[in-house]
Amino acid sequence: MKILVIKVAALGDFLMATPALRALKQARQVSAVHVLAGRSIAPVAGNDPDVDRVFYLDDRRLFRGGPLARAAEVLKASWRLRRERYDVGFNFHRDPRFAVILFLAGCRRRVGFPRSGRRPWLLTDVVPIEGIKHHIFHYCDLLKALGIVCLDFKMAFPVAESVLAAAREKFLAPPGRGDIVVLVPGGAANVKEEMESRRWPSENFAALAGLLLAANYRVLLLGRGSDAVLAARVKEAQPAVVDLIDRTSLLEAAAILKHSRLVVCNDSGLMHLAAAVGARVVSIFGPTHPGEKKPLNEGSIAVWKGEEMACSPCYHDGVFPKCDHVDCLRRITPQEIFQLIISNK
Repeated sequence: MKILVIKVAALGDFLMATPALRALKQARQVSAVHVLAGRSIAPVAGNDPDVDRVFYLDDRRLFRGGPLARAAEVLKASWRLRRERYDVGFNFHRDPRFAVILFLAGCRRRVGFPRSGRRPWLLTDVVPIEGIKHHIFHYCDLLKALGIVCLDFKMAFPVAESVLAAAREKFLAPPGRGDIVVLVPGGAANVKEEMESRRWPSENFAALAGLLLAANYRVLLLGRGSDAVLAARVKEAQPAVVDLIDRTSLLEAAAILKHSRLVVCNDSGLMHLAAAVGARVVSIFGPTHPGEKKPLNEGSIAVWKGEEMACSPCYHDGVFPKCDHVDCLRRITPQEIFQLIISNK
């Protein structure tokens, strides 16, 4: 049985899909697992050991282009995939456009989620999403249509020993100057949208960095280029932090996260990457219920004050509404996170 899985974006979402991809690869009735992914997540999609082949589409064009550009991207991907003659296709998104690709690609069975309670008419099998449930388990639920059960829910992002050693020499030498704590002040952005309402205020990260430095921790900042403004605010307030924003590849960032004692981050792609390489994570949640996305690895802690607020969680069906106060995040203090860090040794 030849399988196609559509998981176009984003980095963290793809990592949460890796347990399901592993279960597919290990299933006796499955001969090959192919993935359609967006070019924006090529470094993580191409690093999955349980995927036999990855096809890429231009997800920036798909999500941000005009109607003709979007249609052209769907048709181009569908035509290329049709030659593969897939038996079953899985839509790991709720976006019905990807059900169109499965149909046009010739997948005889097409499995996916409903959208806003409605069944996409091009799917042959629909798996409902009910209540608060981690996305890892949602993706695994889709496989039950083939009688396949996930037994291992650990996310996969292998990092070679040579990469770990090179990153240690390049970014972390000399050793022995205190335990490393990585702060990720940005994130919560992908090719589709920027989600500022998921970011703990930068002044809180700066205050936390000051507390950590005073306690003799080495504090590193990680992120991509769009996080540079946030990192600059932290660096200005705390010059002793090491700013590695946009200075690492994804593999190098993964190696640094693996070498750290702890990672403090927003609900973001690097949160999932840290969990995937086995780092202990203190994750800060606001509009999203942590039960859907928090790191599941041992020693990680999710901090959320949304249960105290009538408006939270406000994330629903892929949409973050505008928010002018973000109180769910502002109620979480730097002192509170610092106490969690020093007590989590």
